[in-house]
Amino acid sequence: MHEKDKYLALMQRYFEAQTTPEEELALARYAASSTDPAFDPLRGVLGFLSIGRQRRERKMRRALRYYSVAAAAGLALVVSAGIALFTRYQNSCSLYAYGEKITDKEEIMTTVEASLADFFSDGTSAEANLSEMFNR
Repeated sequence: MHEKDKYLALMQRYFEAQTTPEEELALARYAASSTDPAFDPLRGVLGFLSIGRQRRERKMRRALRYYSVAAAAGLALVVSAGIALFTRYQNSCSLYAYGEKITDKEEIMTTVEASLADFFSDGTSAEANLSEMFNR
C-alpha cells in the first residue's frame, strides 16, 4: 500500500470518527504537506476547526483578562477599605462598662488593670479561673 493510499484510508476513518488523536495529527501533517486535491476536503475541515479553535482561544483569553481585571479591582477595593478602617480606628480605644462607653485611655487602662488584679487576687492560675468561669 502506497503512502497516499494509507492516508486516504486514514482520512476515510477520520470522517467516520474512528481515528486516534495521534492518527489525526499524522493525517493533518500529511494533508498540510501534500498538494494532492484528494485531500482538499480534509484541509477544508481542518482549516474550519483551526479557525474555531482560534476563536475559542481568543474568547478564553478575553474572559481570563476580564476576570483578572475584576479580581484585581475587587482586591484593590478590599485592601483600600481595610487600610481606611485600620487608619480610622487605629488610635481609638473604647470600653463599655456597666452600660457606659469610656474613651479615655487612662481610665480604660486603670479599669483593665483593676479587673486583672481582681482576677488573679486569690493566687489561682489563669487556667483555673477561666475553667471556673466557663464551667458554671
